[in-house]
Amino acid sequence: METVLIQAQIRNDQTKGSNNKSRKTGFVPGVLYGKEIESVSVIVSAKEMEKVIAKKGENAFAKMNLQKDGSSQEYNVILKEVQRHPYRGTLAHLDFCQVSMSEKLSTVVTVSLIGESIGAAEGGLVQQQLREINVLCLPGDIPASIEIDITDLKIGDNITVADVNISDKVEIVEEPSAVVVSVSASRVGGAEESEAPVEGAEETSATTEEEA
Repeated sequence: METVLIQAQIRNDQTKGSNNKSRKTGFVPGVLYGKEIESVSVIVSAKEMEKVIAKKGENAFAKMNLQKDGSSQEYNVILKEVQRHPYRGTLAHLDFCQVSMSEKLSTVVTVSLIGESIGAAEGGLVQQQLREINVLCLPGDIPASIEIDITDLKIGDNITVADVNISDKVEIVEEPSAVVVSVSASRVGGAEESEAPVEGAEETSATTEEEA
């Protein structure tokens, strides 16, 4: 599995003004913490981190090369939290957690739907109930996303957690019966059907009027 390398520097000045200056120069502030390291403030390239997130997801596993006082130290890390500017969408702050390669960890993985379902083509409504799935695995086995092909789903069909295909190195920590995605009949169609006259209703009405 390809491992991403993140270059980071110690962030000594942690004031709001300094953080804003870092962002304007193409860097994003963050924090690195873990069992084997004291919490330390860092800065990383915003452009490089966008590439990492696009390729590995917001729970990315990577190696961090941390520059400090003319020397460097390498850590195995996962991206724990991503904060973005509320309306610009740019990276605002990142949390990195140092991890052990031999210890399994719990994290969430984004669910990505691929294909166009048969049911949707027939006017059905695709509903995604789970957008993230909790998993347990070693840091190096964290998938960037969980892809689910919905092409064969017809109206009334669904895919549950038990149906999800994933590496045997990754354990899904969700109820097997939980629905991930389903295709239901369009509400518009249902409304039109409910307004359709019931067979025999018109005849009964006419009979009642004659008797009156």
